[in-house]
Amino acid sequence: MADEELWLKKGYYVFIDPPGKYYKITGREPFYYETGTEDTAIFSAVSAGSESGYKNISILEPDDTPPHLFQVLWGVKDVKVKYYLKLPTGTNRLGLDEDKDIGFITAEVSPYWDPNPDYQFWLLHTWYPSINAVNESRVTITPKVWFRGMKYDIEEVTDADLIEKLETGKIPCRRIKLGGVKTTA
Repeated sequence: MADEELWLKKGYYVFIDPPGKYYKITGREPFYYETGTEDTAIFSAVSAGSESGYKNISILEPDDTPPHLFQVLWGVKDVKVKYYLKLPTGTNRLGLDEDKDIGFITAEVSPYWDPNPDYQFWLLHTWYPSINAVNESRVTITPKVWFRGMKYDIEEVTDADLIEKLETGKIPCRRIKLGGVKTTA
């Protein structure tokens, strides 16, 4: 998929679930963020054979005033380190129905320099990821995650006629499921 095809454009409509509402994209700009650049680092050193424990990446929580929607791609660099995702925090992602906490990414699956869009996620206010780095290497590492994406200005659609056209497909609309597919835990 060409990079520009990945992103929403100004004037597009989206249905975001939750909260189960229609929004119009009124503006956008790219963002780039890497852990370890904060005043207080999110991750500290993880020795060989250990894990970081889940760390909240709350800096990625979008604003509510004005309301923003984030489309996030993420990648990693460390070899022999598995990065597990919870989104919303407390809910395992990327796993299987039978065993939800086995899904992860690696530098081979989603490299920091070219994050795999198959593992992208969306964020609204009160939503941010939680990540655990499991160090299977023979050396101590400080986990680092690269995030890039698009920050969108959004405006809730309240006009009943426009909502009807969106619901019936007369006006195209992209459906966004926050947190991915439904899960029981």
